[in-house]
Amino acid sequence: MAHKFRSLISNKIIQALDHIAIGGEGLKSSTVIPCIQVDQKARTQPEFRVSLRRLQQRGVISSTAVGRKSLLNCASSLVENFHTDMTIPGVYVVEDKADVRVNFKVNCHNLVADVVGITTMRPDRFWQSSALINLLPKERVVADFSSPNIAKPFHVGHLRSTIIGNFICNLHEAFGHEVTRINYLGDWGTQFGMLKYGYDACNMNEKDLEDDAIRKLYEVYVWANKTAEEDPCVLVKAQEIFSKMEQGDEEVLKAWNLFRKVSIEDLICVYSRLNVKFDEYHGESMYSADECQESLEMMEGKGLLESLEDGRKVFCLTPNNKITVVKSDGSSIYLSRDIAGAVDRYKRYRFTKSYYVVDNAQADHFVALFTILNQLGFDWAENMRHIKFGRIRGMSTRKGTAVFLQDLLDEAQKVMKQKQEETDTTREDLQYSSMDIADKIAVSCILVGDMKQRRQRDYVFSWDKVLQSRGDTGAKLQYVHCRLVNLQENCGVEFVHTVNTRFLTEPVAISLVCEIARFDEVLIETYRELEPCILVNYLFKLSGSINSALKQLQVKSSPLEIAKARLALFVAARFTLAAGMKILGLEPLNNM
Repeated sequence: MAHKFRSLISNKIIQALDHIAIGGEGLKSSTVIPCIQVDQKARTQPEFRVSLRRLQQRGVISSTAVGRKSLLNCASSLVENFHTDMTIPGVYVVEDKADVRVNFKVNCHNLVADVVGITTMRPDRFWQSSALINLLPKERVVADFSSPNIAKPFHVGHLRSTIIGNFICNLHEAFGHEVTRINYLGDWGTQFGMLKYGYDACNMNEKDLEDDAIRKLYEVYVWANKTAEEDPCVLVKAQEIFSKMEQGDEEVLKAWNLFRKVSIEDLICVYSRLNVKFDEYHGESMYSADECQESLEMMEGKGLLESLEDGRKVFCLTPNNKITVVKSDGSSIYLSRDIAGAVDRYKRYRFTKSYYVVDNAQADHFVALFTILNQLGFDWAENMRHIKFGRIRGMSTRKGTAVFLQDLLDEAQKVMKQKQEETDTTREDLQYSSMDIADKIAVSCILVGDMKQRRQRDYVFSWDKVLQSRGDTGAKLQYVHCRLVNLQENCGVEFVHTVNTRFLTEPVAISLVCEIARFDEVLIETYRELEPCILVNYLFKLSGSINSALKQLQVKSSPLEIAKARLALFVAARFTLAAGMKILGLEPLNNM
């Protein structure tokens, strides 16, 4: 959070380039600022750095400077013409195997005052002061994620979509974008005929669903499927019931609406434990054959559909890959409903970005969807993106049985509470004062355990790794945040915004300031890649810097002015840690 220094350095770079032949024409500060980073390798005093290769990629320096020797000459010319002053007292060239860089030494006292001041004055949005972020255009974002089936317990197969989708929405909202969160439910199809058959055969009514509705509906659904295996007539009856649904039969639709209502109520309870919310619950039911007809007629008009002898209509993605869009009986399939859904969403929201957070296995489906929309002439299709992710393997309860999220969360909560009861009470140990806090810690561990992985990689779930009290876990982030809250409450010094930060001279203090200053850089990198692990790893490193500073920078026993300055630094660190945790979907705790 050192945007003043980035702006100053970028302006001075442009001034220096004006005097030499390597600079691009009509340069603006906004072009240079994204290239300027805090140098993490600087050991004693804070420094910023800029990559010559990156400047060249952005057109800041001439592309005719080809080869390493040319880049070195550019860097030397930049240094020779760079005007140093009290704020930026030194500039020099750094060369390594991969790149040529220019480093800028900055006034330590000014940087510390800038970072601590900005962070503590605007704790809920301090990062938005950064030119790295506020130079970005504001977007209207629609995110489709989670998408479980109704009338079934939330399966862990939907967990990663929920976690990653929520993170992406939080990140975009943190940047000031307008975000609409959509949960596109699996709420249509023959399975609901099967469910209605079982519901009626078991003589159930609405009163039976007043308690533990989803479990009861799921048991009925499982029973109906087993019965169908023994009696083929059951499947025929289920298909007849679903046909009545499609035709608008009031009695059948009344039951379907009940199943959908209790399902959403149950899902909201699960989502609240994960700190996840949705703006709208959509579903496949919104795009039946009639709703899909307009899109299909557009495809026919553009010559995008080919009729086959068996009655199917297909889209030719490649000569060897024909994708079914309409089944032989004329009914819609998932792809045709997604085409209609995309058109409908653009009409509703006029999005500038649309995300589908769905696992890697659906990559071909989204290639087909986006290709069809492009060929239909929708320019906005270029703004649609499939956010791919790998699968979680081995995720079950410790007994290896259930795969429903509610069971996993309940078990994680019990494990965390058990750890508290088995642990001796010492300053360094985690303490969970209630089942509610134990639940929040458990959820933090599950969320961080997932998001510390590279998004597109499969990974094996391990209870021992996820719920351990030591190491890089969600519990660690919560513990560090609680330590900082406890420090402020018990140090005997009142936090004030106007402090003399010149007392912050120790290496651990400067190191912590530099970590805080990197927050906007990390957010931008996370935003470009949509990789939560980038932010997770930064928060682990920030936590390490905080712990080192806590060991060396006493507040309670120090002279008042020094104590105030140190407390202000720790408050800035807490605000930064909390901001990152919230973007990940964690609720920062004040005590454990």
